Amino acid sequence: MLAAVTLLAVVAILACGELAVWWLVATYRPGFQWITTPADTGPPIDREMVRKHIDRGFDSELGWVRKPGTTGIEQTESGPKTFVIDAQGCRINPECENSPPVAAVFGDSFAFCRLVADDETWPYYLSRATGTNVLNFGVGNYGLDQAILRLERELPSLDSQVIFMAVVPETMARIHSYWKHYYEYGNTLAFKPRFRADAEGLQHFQPAVTSENDYYNYKDRLAEIQGLDHFYERKFLRDVLAFPYLPKLVRRIRRHLPIFWHLAAGSVTGQRDRGYRRAFNVVLRQNGELATRMYGDPAACDLFRRLAERFANLCAGAGRDCALIILPQPYDVEAPGVLTARRDAFFEGLQDIVPVIDLAGWFAGNDKWPGLFVSGDLGPHLNAKGNRAVAERLLQTLENLDLDMTPERLESHAAENRCRDHA
Repeated sequence: MLAAVTLLAVVAILACGELAVWWLVATYRPGFQWITTPADTGPPIDREMVRKHIDRGFDSELGWVRKPGTTGIEQTESGPKTFVIDAQGCRINPECENSPPVAAVFGDSFAFCRLVADDETWPYYLSRATGTNVLNFGVGNYGLDQAILRLERELPSLDSQVIFMAVVPETMARIHSYWKHYYEYGNTLAFKPRFRADAEGLQHFQPAVTSENDYYNYKDRLAEIQGLDHFYERKFLRDVLAFPYLPKLVRRIRRHLPIFWHLAAGSVTGQRDRGYRRAFNVVLRQNGELATRMYGDPAACDLFRRLAERFANLCAGAGRDCALIILPQPYDVEAPGVLTARRDAFFEGLQDIVPVIDLAGWFAGNDKWPGLFVSGDLGPHLNAKGNRAVAERLLQTLENLDLDMTPERLESHAAENRCRDHA
């Protein structure tokens, strides 16, 4: 009799637990896209969102790009910030447009410099300090792979003698992504190209979506997409919440429990925005930790290294100087040293391929580093003060790398090309 009562009590507790998690998922999933269910394996894609994306940023080869002549406004904790894209597809560089374009920057949102004005980016501060025009081809959420493909597209018509590739350490994860939705849940429009390393070199896969109609029919290629995306099985499926809920909750308790706690606390206290931001920070930290751990994966490091070689060879073949700049996100500065040691060693090991300027350690050595970032809807980025500090640090480092960014350098390079062309 006692055993039966105990069994019934256990069943009742488990049933209540299942019901509680179901309620949490049903309540908070509609407003927090990082809570996923089996329906998110192949979610519907809204046609109106697709049409807007096609008009503003879709690119059949790169996945997405900043289109020439477009503008945007981003909301930050410091107020709205506006950016403008020029006819060349670069972010405008106020007061520097007529200066010689000695250098060009490619990379992600830390190259583009989200959440600051056009005259608050580190390429702008670098331009003012050198009397040149540092072209900014950065695009938000790019991986090193996409940024290299963008460079390959622009290089034939690019006058710049110095090429900077600027990415965050999380680019290690981004180069292994094929559909960003399986890494950044809810980012359903972001189908990207990716490379795979094999015995013959780098195998290039075009995005699964190359036209508007492909968005509406992407499920026809879903098995292929899942097979090419590193994170479908290693991350996405592990985070999906479905009946029975409790085992899945416990398996990823370091992720799920804090998210639900912050969202619920925000609802109870009437501070929903604060709860959302704190839950989102859990997601950012988890993603940062995953990306950092990948620097201990030999296969993942091999792909990154081969992409670095492609970048270096591309620039060398075009007679350009180059450097790879690593710009940290907050997690990269505050992450435990046991995780970052292999990451730092990896970037040090790339020095035999391409000059690497790794600023993560430099930020970590500055106890005032939190004041160099500003928050926004898509996570923190460098503020104007942070971008100025990066530019100043780069100026010091470029001297050691013997990278000349004076206008005379470009003129000399152009003269050499004219002589070579004439010959």
